[in-house]
Amino acid sequence: MDSKVIRYEIKDQVAIIALNNSPVNALDLPCFTELKTIVEDLQRNKEARAALLTSDCPGFFSVGDDLNSLKEIDEDLVKRQPEVHQLFNAFEALPLPTLAAINGHCLGGGLELALLCDFRFMAAGESRIGLPEVRLGMIPAFGGTQRLWPLVGKGRALEMMIKGLQILPEEALEAGLINRVIAPDKLYEEAFDYCVRLARQATGAIARIKQCVNTGIASGINAGMKKECNAFLENIFTDDAKEGVNAFLEGRKPQFGGK
Repeated sequence: MDSKVIRYEIKDQVAIIALNNSPVNALDLPCFTELKTIVEDLQRNKEARAALLTSDCPGFFSVGDDLNSLKEIDEDLVKRQPEVHQLFNAFEALPLPTLAAINGHCLGGGLELALLCDFRFMAAGESRIGLPEVRLGMIPAFGGTQRLWPLVGKGRALEMMIKGLQILPEEALEAGLINRVIAPDKLYEEAFDYCVRLARQATGAIARIKQCVNTGIASGINAGMKKECNAFLENIFTDDAKEGVNAFLEGRKPQFGGK
């Protein structure tokens, strides 16, 4: 892809999506346009079996929306918001495991983007993470009000958003917002290695697990249970399910194809 603000490549079955909209990775129209192209590619690309979202801009994962675009609220800006929701929903629903390697400040829409991933690793240090939109008299509008609370709980999510908290990595880890805190010079290496190992797993089963969890969160436990039953019926007859059982019985490591 002829990318200008996002570096996109596939290496060892891992799709690397590196924000590169200097200096702070503002989420502007060109960024959304390129991300949409990447998501569409990953929906049909059979080579990628995991995805790593990170940043090429030192000190910043992303600070979210371009504030300059908010000086004049026009019809195009209003129309863009549901389009971003559709794009973010598609990213979240990708049928492969996803990980955000947060290597700098991750605020507003930047956090809303990271929340789309199944896992979040963050560099240790003084970088901040949060949804501080209320400090500008605004609200999170790219899904943050819906995706934060299942991770940290309703009370903690409301506190973070209503007070516009920008917390440090260790506090984010304790809250359940991120999965790991890693030394800055080791973050990318460990995140990429984690994705490589995920790519070797039964990614078809992983995709169905994601579908079940997301259905339960969005539509309630009964809908989630129904989805689980249907996903089980789909999964049990796959080559990967057969390979997993046979490998266990034969005492060897399974070689999954990702079906």
